[in-house]
Amino acid sequence: MRKVQFYGAISIDGYLATKDNRLDWLFQTSGADEAPTKTFMQQVDTAIMGRHTYEYTMEQTTDQLINPFNPDTQSIVMTSAPHPGDDHTQFTNADVTELVQELRQKAGQNIWIVGGAGILMPLLAANLVDEMFIQIAPVILGSGIPLFTTIDHQQRFELVATNQYGQLAEVHYRKQSGAKGE
Repeated sequence: MRKVQFYGAISIDGYLATKDNRLDWLFQTSGADEAPTKTFMQQVDTAIMGRHTYEYTMEQTTDQLINPFNPDTQSIVMTSAPHPGDDHTQFTNADVTELVQELRQKAGQNIWIVGGAGILMPLLAANLVDEMFIQIAPVILGSGIPLFTTIDHQQRFELVATNQYGQLAEVHYRKQSGAKGE
């Protein structure tokens, strides 16, 4: 079965981006180029994100690819206003948990959860996230777009590894064996 993996960076105080969706604080942090992003991205062929993450990424990239290390990656953009996509991008308002359950049953590589709490939290609540790779930048933003919001139950992961890439600290967590929903 395909793994569902979150891979992303946050500030020390748990924000993915500033309130106006900026990531300059992250790009000013040395070490991102040392992280094994390429290895991770070569193992995924599906990326699920919200509309804001998709639009920001398209504004920032010249090649218009979510995953430059696997150009055939299918991007699924969760939006309240779906519209026709293209060969590599699907826009949908489907329930993200049902979508991921269906994708896990299909052949393919791992599924990358990109972006914030709107996508991640329903998947955590449904116990559908197998691994999290969280890179922490040494900056406190004070406010912004959080990675985590409230959840109605505790969920425990096991620490697989910690790594340092320049000024980024990365923690790799895996869902504990025998966790609810397995």
